[in-house]
Amino acid sequence: MGHSINAIILKGDYENEKVEKYELKGVKLDFDLTMFFIDGFFTACWQKKLDKEGLLDSNCNEVAWYPRELVIYELMKEISRNEEVEFALIFTDYFGGVGEQYANVYQGKRNVDFEINTISKALKYLGVEKGNHADEFDSIGLSKYRVNPDYLGKYRDLADELGV
Repeated sequence: MGHSINAIILKGDYENEKVEKYELKGVKLDFDLTMFFIDGFFTACWQKKLDKEGLLDSNCNEVAWYPRELVIYELMKEISRNEEVEFALIFTDYFGGVGEQYANVYQGKRNVDFEINTISKALKYLGVEKGNHADEFDSIGLSKYRVNPDYLGKYRDLADELGV
């Protein structure tokens, strides 16, 4: 079975009203983390709507569809209740055990360590403990999320309308 997701994992609490304003839908995870599914269409649309140009520093510049727009930081800063927002960007693309994954962790808009390049390393940095599980990825149940939700599909059409 395949596994293909793009998401932001936010550390700490957030403002529900602002999450709704930016059409983010949070999935509560353990260890005070929340996952927000995104994709390149979502980030391109919000980048255009909020007029925020630029890219976050990333260890994954070779994958064009790995979202790394600066607007991701702007959204997380806006919704987070923490003084300094901390989050990870994750990407998986697996089928039949073969594929790729990438991760970056940010404090504010600063990439904390370019050596953090797997999802489990990112989750460990954010405080996840693997416990009796194979790794941090399994510890918080990410293996049950196989694809991004259908609601993100609307951003494909919106991206065309916005010319992005």
